[in-house]
Formats: sequence, C-alpha cells, structure tokens
Amino acid sequence: MFHLPINLNLYEPRTNSRSSMEKSKRPNPKNVWIVGDSYIRRGEERARKTVGTSLGLDTIVHWFGWGGLRWESLLPFIHQSLRGRAAPDLLLIHCGGNDLGKIKSLDLVTGMKRDLQDLHRQSPGTKIFLSGITQRRRWRTANPGKIDKARKWVRNVMAAFVQDLGGIFVPHPHITFENDDLFLKDGVHFTPRGNDIFLNNIIHSLKD
Repeated sequence: MFHLPINLNLYEPRTNSRSSMEKSKRPNPKNVWIVGDSYIRRGEERARKTVGTSLGLDTIVHWFGWGGLRWESLLPFIHQSLRGRAAPDLLLIHCGGNDLGKIKSLDLVTGMKRDLQDLHRQSPGTKIFLSGITQRRRWRTANPGKIDKARKWVRNVMAAFVQDLGGIFVPHPHITFENDDLFLKDGVHFTPRGNDIFLNNIIHSLKD
C-alpha cells in the first residue's frame, strides 16, 4: 500500500496562529486551504511579512505546512486537518519534491493520481489546485540532472491529469536553478525573493 500508518497528532496544524482570519468584504468568502511541505510553511511565514496570510484575496486562507512532508503522508495529513471542519472550497497542494529520488517516478505519479481522485470523489465541491514541483539547485538524493528530468516528467503528467480532473495546475516557470538569488545556501529552500515569486504564482492561480 502506498500510505503508511503514522501518528499525525504530533503534527496537528496550529490553525489559530497559522490561518488568515481577516474579515472578508463578501458575506460568504471562499474558504481556501494551502497544504504541503516546507515550501508551504516557509511561504506562509513570508506572506505574513508581505501580502498577509490571506494573500490579498477576498478569501479566508488556512495554511497547513509540514516540513519534510512526503506524498505518502499527504492524504492522512489532510484528513487529520479536516476533523471537525467543513471541506474547503479550494484546496491547493504543494508536495512531491521530497519523494523524487527516493521512490520511482512512476510509483509517485500513481500515488498522486490515486490520492487526488480520492479527494475529488470524497469532496466533489472542492476545487483542487496542484502546485508543480519546483526546480532546486541541489537534490539530496541523487544526480541533479537525473532528478530534474524525473521532476519534469512528473510535472507534465500531473499537469494534464489534474486538469482532466477539473482542477488547476499551478506552474512556477520563473523559479529556475540558474537563478541562484532565488535559493538559500542549502540550494533547496527559497530566499525572500524566491518566496515572493512562489507566492505570486499561487495568488494568480487562485485569482483566475
């Protein structure tokens, strides 16, 4: 089985401090969840300092970032977060980069497709946004060129799949490994400028 049993009580999202609770101008604002790995956790931290956690949108945005999150733990993480809450109107996911080089790309894509189908079937009223796995200057698991080739294949397959599912794919074309000013010294995480570009891509996709 792709999913492994884990104790997610250790990672219960701090929704009071990690959600945008600003009042919307509309009586029924869209409820947006942004879920994923450390890119989401760090993206929320950057948003707090710049555009705000609502991303400047007329929505209520809840952030659920878990550093080191891999795809196999994503669905249990979402289900744990949903306990006692209504399903969001929009669900944006950024995950999968930590899996590249650790499992076969075909297995990763198979799991991603199955889980997104399950989410769509369980919450048909939720619009799913899939944020593409971004480039890195350094991959910790294998040859960078080989990993980036796998990343591109996963990106292309999943972009077509999520659109067929009625969702939205969020590309990050301006985040490239050649731009070293976008990355911290670890070659993985973003500088403030890199995070601004990452967040801007998300904002434009949610607006559209």
